[in-house]
Amino acid sequence: MNTKLRQIAESIEKDPCESTGHIYHPLPFPEFERLKTSSSRESAFRKWRLISHSLKSFSSIAGLRVLDVGANAGFYSFNFAKLGALVDAYEPHKHYAEFGAQIAEATNLPVRWHNKRLEQADLAGKNYDIALMLSVFQWVSRGNENLEEAKALLNAVAHSARVLFFELGCNSGESAIYVAERPIAWIWRLLKENTSPKDVAYLGSTAPWGRGRRFLFACAEDRVSLTLWQRFITFALQRSWIC
Repeated sequence: MNTKLRQIAESIEKDPCESTGHIYHPLPFPEFERLKTSSSRESAFRKWRLISHSLKSFSSIAGLRVLDVGANAGFYSFNFAKLGALVDAYEPHKHYAEFGAQIAEATNLPVRWHNKRLEQADLAGKNYDIALMLSVFQWVSRGNENLEEAKALLNAVAHSARVLFFELGCNSGESAIYVAERPIAWIWRLLKENTSPKDVAYLGSTAPWGRGRRFLFACAEDRVSLTLWQRFITFALQRSWIC
């Protein structure tokens, strides 16, 4: 048991911000397993399993450079760091970024925290093996208000990394993007138009809040590992059978 992590867990439990809300993701350390303020635990671990499976074509995660955009308190950042990846985590919410930085220091894991919103300028001269944009696009776009700015950032992130994992839901939630067509088809087209020439593959979906599904995709220079079902849905999207 890491005493420093236990102290951080206790401080989260006592924090006024957590008495009326939740940290968005669980934290992947035993010291946080009893943390009642964590949300979407099953959804977060399902998403991590989908991402991990798709990376089976990589010989090792150790030493890979990972960019986590909208990292929250670091569920995905720390899962990658525990496998030896070097992570840049961007989180504009001071509350979450501080907890993430404290955990990185307490565990000596290679996660570098940036308490700011990722801007295109932050990507200048940088290349990553893996980038994550998980349920963050709608916040950048402010719903339907600023889609072009969000698309420009998506394009920049996609071209800075060999593989981009992207998740989004539509038509449900405070920050939702509202679309007239089926959300999965709209997201597919969004990625095809803004991450080219990468291949876009469907990985799966989650429903973290019990309403409205979120769809996870991989945009990669090389093919990622897919199950038969993932291949079928990807093929259906390519043929516009889902629209």
